[in-house]
Amino acid sequence: MKSTFITLALLTMMLFKANAQGLSTTAADYERQIVSLYVQKDMKTLDRLLSSYYNSGLYPEDVLMYNYNELQGMQDWGVIIMSSAESLIGKLILQRVLSEHCDKVLVCTETGGLDSLTCKRLDIPMPPSSWKPEEVYERTMKWVFKHVTDRNIYFPFTDSPLFKQFPVELKECIYNEGLTMRYSATPYDNITVKIRNLEERYLTDYLRLSLHPYSEKHDQRLYRKFTPGMLALNYSAIYLDMLPYYRKHRPDRTAWLQELYGACQTRYNRINMNSLFNIEQ
Repeated sequence: MKSTFITLALLTMMLFKANAQGLSTTAADYERQIVSLYVQKDMKTLDRLLSSYYNSGLYPEDVLMYNYNELQGMQDWGVIIMSSAESLIGKLILQRVLSEHCDKVLVCTETGGLDSLTCKRLDIPMPPSSWKPEEVYERTMKWVFKHVTDRNIYFPFTDSPLFKQFPVELKECIYNEGLTMRYSATPYDNITVKIRNLEERYLTDYLRLSLHPYSEKHDQRLYRKFTPGMLALNYSAIYLDMLPYYRKHRPDRTAWLQELYGACQTRYNRINMNSLFNIEQ
């Protein structure tokens, strides 16, 4: 463990030095070290590296805004359980560099899940250390459901495919609220919450704009499953799902929703995701 820590410290120092000297540093270099520092809980060095990564411009603005909206749709003091470090990094930048949504608790099963610091913050007992890797995500969820009683619990919409394997009684307690899903043992009107998120909480003007184009430097990220184009499709899915409701109950807002849907489709097409999905021309 000591040699691993020393190696991590040396690599991090080299990364800072390269950045200070204006040498080429890839997004993958940053993300590899960020995840390592987060697992080690070296938060002071982590904060410096997150700030350096953000200021480098290597982290895509679209992806950061998507992470912001995920947290924006949650209730205060909520907990979000994520399966991938890809969902974690943007939220760490928001919280620890930009001081946004610092009340939200981040739980990432790929980077240790319920570590001692997270359990202390949630005031819950530490889970057993005997969980098998393939069990960690579901067991982490159930542990949080059981012990966290004073916070709302959420999941990224991007994790929804993992829910297919869960028992029916568990899936029945998961409600879609837009970019996130919320666990609730008590039924509630999630349509109203979804409308609130779409109309009042999510910052979506950027979907109509051309930010810094997604380029080769962004493709050098270590975690790049969810590109801006893919995330634009997630917005599209929400808008398309809600259009029938709007046509029936909120006709005065239907044109607004259709315009946003069109903006997402345009954004998706502009980024050209055909190669990712291996779509034949």
